[in-house]
Amino acid sequence: MFARIVNLVLMTASRMQHDPALQTALRTARENENRWHEMHAEYATDSESQEQWGNTAKLRRLEVERWEAIVAESEKQ
Repeated sequence: MFARIVNLVLMTASRMQHDPALQTALRTARENENRWHEMHAEYATDSESQEQWGNTAKLRRLEVERWEAIVAESEKQ
């Protein structure tokens, strides 16, 4: 999967418009973020776990925002 993500980032915008894998990557990032938020109770046991959960949640949000920006840029072209 990581290799596929790297390939998507390196694609030209015009090619990304026609590649459904870009939409799949964005959908997957959103699903991962949602699943992570659902797991919050499991990580709320102590402050260290809570901090780790929060940091990972931020990374998941950044991933979604990055894919949204790539999709938006490809739609402009």
